Amino acid sequence: MTVYKYNPASKKEILVPFDSLTVKLGSGPRHAAFSKDGKKLYLVHEIDGTVSVLEMKDGKLNLLQETSLVRKDKIINRGAEIELSADEKFLYATNRGTANDITCFTVGSDGKLTFKQQVSTGGDGPRNFAITPDGQFIFVAHQNSDNIVIFKRDLQSGWLTDTGKRIKVGAPVCLVFY
Repeated sequence: MTVYKYNPASKKEILVPFDSLTVKLGSGPRHAAFSKDGKKLYLVHEIDGTVSVLEMKDGKLNLLQETSLVRKDKIINRGAEIELSADEKFLYATNRGTANDITCFTVGSDGKLTFKQQVSTGGDGPRNFAITPDGQFIFVAHQNSDNIVIFKRDLQSGWLTDTGKRIKVGAPVCLVFY
C-alpha cells in the first residue's frame, strides 16, 4: 500500500511516492474508509476477509489492528465494501463469496474495532452498500441475485435488522445517496 504526496503545481510529478506499508501477503486489499479527521484508515481485504485498521500520522501509515469478517467455517471470502457510520461509532463491511453477510464492529476511541454483529445480507453477492443520510437504514446491493435488501439500523447500538423489503433491479453494483 502506497501513500503519495500530491504536487498540484507540478506538470510531471503530480503524485510522488511518500510512504508504503506492506499488507499481509495474499490478503487482497479492496476498499478503504477514512475517518473524518483522516487519521484512521479502515481497509477490507477481498481474499481473506481481513479488516486492517491503519493510523496515518504525518503522511505515514502504521498498522494498529487486524481483525476478520470470517465467523463461519468452510466459506469462500470476497470482502467487498466497508463504511463508517456518520458518527464513526460503527464500521460495517460486507463479505461476498459463499458468506453473503454484513458485519458490524464498534469503533473504540483509539480507532480499534470490536466485533458486534454479523447477519446474512439476504441475497447473493453483496458487492456494495450505502447508509442512508439519516443513518437509519442500510441498503445492500446484490450483484448476483439482482436485488437490494433494506436493513433498519439502530442509531445507538449499530444493530442491523432485516426489514423484509426488497427492490428487484438487474445486477446492482453501486449505491449512492445524494
